[in-house]
Amino acid sequence: MYRFFFIAKNNIKKQKSDMITFFILSALSSLFIFISASFLADTGKVIDTNMEKINAADIFIITGYSEPAIEKMEELIKGNVYLKNYEVEEYLDCSSKYKLKGSKNWIEYPLFISSYEKPQKIQTMSIDASDFSGDDVVIPISLSSAFKIGSTFQMKIGDNVYDFKVAGYNEDNLFCSPMNMGTYKIYVSDRMYETLRFENPKGAYDSRYIKTQLTDTAKKKHIDTNKLSDTIGDELLNWYNDYSKANPDFEMPGTNVLPAELMKTGSMILPFVFVALIFLFAVIIFAIAIVIINFSVKNFIMTNMKNTAIMEASGYTVRELVLILLFQLIMISGLGAAVGITIGALLLDKIGILILITLGLTWNQPVNTVVILSVFLGFCLVVACLTLLLGREYSKVSVLSALRGGVNTHNYKKNLFSFDKTNLPIAVTLSLKDTFGRFKNQLGIIFIMMILSISSVVAFGMTDTFGNDEGVLNIGGFDVYDAFFSGDESMEETVSTMKTVENTRREIWMGVNYSHKKNKQNITTRSFSDTSNIIGGSIIEGRWPKHPNEVMLATNAASRLGVSLGDVVTVRNDMADESFIVCGICQTMNNMGMMAFMTIDGLTKVTTVPESMQVCVQLKKGVSFAEFEEEFKDVYPEVTVTDYQVAAHQTVGLITIGIKLFAYFVSLLTILIVAFVESLIVRTNINKQWRNLGVSKALGFTSKDLILQVMLSNIPSILIGVALGLVLSPSLGSKLMVGTFMIFGFKRIDFKIAPVSYLFTAFIIIGVALITSALIGRRIKGLEPVKMITEE
Repeated sequence: MYRFFFIAKNNIKKQKSDMITFFILSALSSLFIFISASFLADTGKVIDTNMEKINAADIFIITGYSEPAIEKMEELIKGNVYLKNYEVEEYLDCSSKYKLKGSKNWIEYPLFISSYEKPQKIQTMSIDASDFSGDDVVIPISLSSAFKIGSTFQMKIGDNVYDFKVAGYNEDNLFCSPMNMGTYKIYVSDRMYETLRFENPKGAYDSRYIKTQLTDTAKKKHIDTNKLSDTIGDELLNWYNDYSKANPDFEMPGTNVLPAELMKTGSMILPFVFVALIFLFAVIIFAIAIVIINFSVKNFIMTNMKNTAIMEASGYTVRELVLILLFQLIMISGLGAAVGITIGALLLDKIGILILITLGLTWNQPVNTVVILSVFLGFCLVVACLTLLLGREYSKVSVLSALRGGVNTHNYKKNLFSFDKTNLPIAVTLSLKDTFGRFKNQLGIIFIMMILSISSVVAFGMTDTFGNDEGVLNIGGFDVYDAFFSGDESMEETVSTMKTVENTRREIWMGVNYSHKKNKQNITTRSFSDTSNIIGGSIIEGRWPKHPNEVMLATNAASRLGVSLGDVVTVRNDMADESFIVCGICQTMNNMGMMAFMTIDGLTKVTTVPESMQVCVQLKKGVSFAEFEEEFKDVYPEVTVTDYQVAAHQTVGLITIGIKLFAYFVSLLTILIVAFVESLIVRTNINKQWRNLGVSKALGFTSKDLILQVMLSNIPSILIGVALGLVLSPSLGSKLMVGTFMIFGFKRIDFKIAPVSYLFTAFIIIGVALITSALIGRRIKGLEPVKMITEE
């Protein structure tokens, strides 16, 4: 075995530049594959570890304060054989703004405020708050980058401003991600809790968390918490329908029944999207490394045919030659993978900031040994397969032909670019000869540049599509408006007559039971008083519902029920059975694509609807939110109205920032890879053509002429690869995005790529290639033909 190792080591020395490039690309790709694979494998465990630490609820109910409703929920939970440990926690639902003291702009975002001095046993805090008091506040750890320990957290409810000192950070599996709940959960002292409640009767609503957990029996039977939550919601809705008939003045508070498992899935979506994209790009880097080494080894075999023939004549078999090659490539790729994985393991905790930003929880997992072994062995396996393919080159050439240098035929190919029939500059003509005269040898460069072009254009296209709030809202299937507040029909009518207002509508969200044939599903239903003025929403087929007997379903909801446009679904509860025609199919990120949409008149046919709802306001063109708020406050000074665009930015702004950072990341890696590849190719070509370059210089070519020739030698291949990449990018990018958002049931995405993205991609790749080849080509300046003749 030592002789194989010895020959492999000498081959590595002969291919030093190629092997260095392969090593670096192997290390880079293994680094990113290891990190992304670790995140993909263990992000769910991050949430599980947090849930165990805070004794998380398996079903978490958020509701306004109502004694009859809370008593009924207690009855339903305690009467369920699969549930245990009932607990109620007070909190204030605040329409609020916050900022770091000293900054200019307030950030409008809802806050759920609890007291850290009230003992809790379920869904507790993740830190010990026993030493906190007075003006101390505990905020979500997702805000830790903006608010350091000891800094001042300013909160504004209505016209009241409060200063709190940041004492610690809390990690909560339910409130960790803005994409999940759309609110922040903070903790204050008992004194400040009562102060906030007393001073803000219209801005801080008395509310409750109701928490419960699965019994051991339920866990053993793998009871689905989603179905269990739906059952509780259905029974509560049926109770409300009966109770409201006997008590007409009773109004059901807004209630959300949240299964922890569903919330876990929702929390993991955003980090998975970004990590999966990084993983994909890392695989692309490794694929490029494989292509490079494929052509490098083939070139080495062909240029060392005589040595190969001597070894075969000495008794080495083709199998042993392949084994030598295997030693060579495994040593380089294995060492590169080991270095990349080691660096990744050392940096994993620090790079865990990506999980903190996208998930809202700190990375709390150790290095995964299974991931280490999988990545390392995966690299070695792929390289071993590559070696077997490359080893076939040895069996294609006999010993005698190898002694002749592997040349056993004559090249009768047509000369497409003869000097006597073209007016092109010599450097350009030579580059075209190299490209089309040996086109098969250029396929590797073309493939690499095509892949890099596609990845770069898709990354820039993501910025063009998702790079602003409007783009994310549009792709996510969200409708847009300018402002919203809570109120009844009379308030809506008053607001609709204001000078600053274009139109208004009321809406409410409720869980409703749908069925079609044998399929049954509880689906969150969003109903509107008027659908004619809705702006946005990603409708695939049909339209928004206009009539009381129509419903529009999101893709996942339609798939679960097995319905399509024009089918009839039935809504069932204790109040009535009603049939609805499916008038449209849409796609949305809301509730994982399990959504239905109908008119309020339609919803009232199957359940009792409360008078107070969310009122959505569309302002007249050119009117700012501040102008509308001033007019609104003149009529309703104690009612909080929220700027929708600002509130939406707090949720989707994280996505836009992440997309832009990803585009920069891809751009940087593209520059590095192009530089590596071009330097390898140019250096190899110069070494092969060194004697010819000396002859050219002796015949009168200047160093500048020869450097230009080297610079342009690969440009035709690069241009072909870039052109193919630019052409394929829109189609492949759209399919990639649809695949990325498949969990939401997305069927199509309007993937936009701005013309400047195409130009910028071409500029980066071609520009870096030219600069790299020019820098490597400077070696030609030291070429002296006289010394070359003397050496002979």
